[in-house]
Amino acid sequence: MVKKLTPALARSLMVFVALLIINIILVSTSSIYMNDIYSEQQSAKRAMRIWQSKINSSVANNQIIDEFERNFLKLVDQGVVGAENRLSWFETIQQTAKKRGMPSVKYSISTQKILDKANLKKEYQGIDVFKSIMTLDIKMAHEGDLFALLNDLRRADGLYTIDKCDIEKISRKGVDSENNMKAFCELGWYTFKGSRAGKGKRKRG
Repeated sequence: MVKKLTPALARSLMVFVALLIINIILVSTSSIYMNDIYSEQQSAKRAMRIWQSKINSSVANNQIIDEFERNFLKLVDQGVVGAENRLSWFETIQQTAKKRGMPSVKYSISTQKILDKANLKKEYQGIDVFKSIMTLDIKMAHEGDLFALLNDLRRADGLYTIDKCDIEKISRKGVDSENNMKAFCELGWYTFKGSRAGKGKRKRG
């Protein structure tokens, strides 16, 4: 026999059902909230990774810029970039000749000329390359004096290449230990400057 639902039992049942519904709503809301929190955390992490990547890239770029700046300033200090320092070349020749006791070192240098851009590679666009030709007419005891002079010139301001160098022994009946050989050399001294055309293009861009 089924018992009759009393008012007290009905109220208890209604309270139980209400609490059950409230718990279900709270659990569902908490789950949705937690999902939203998780999504926000993931978005924040992605944003942090993006910004960290940008920061790392910025630091790397600054390091590259600093490295290029150091190298550029080093080239300026060495006289490779900018104006020629002919005085440095002449003083080096005179000092080496005196130190080595070379009997005769004559030198001259041509007017500086800009090189034809058609002969330069594409990656050097925006740079003007200048060249001056130095001639050396030397009398010496042996070829070691010439090598010492050329080596010392590498420490002078600027950048040079040996275009040609002829060495020959002087024919003498007598013994002259200080004047046994002679040499005639042509050196190409190079300096670099930013071209006006390249600067104009950068400004227009």
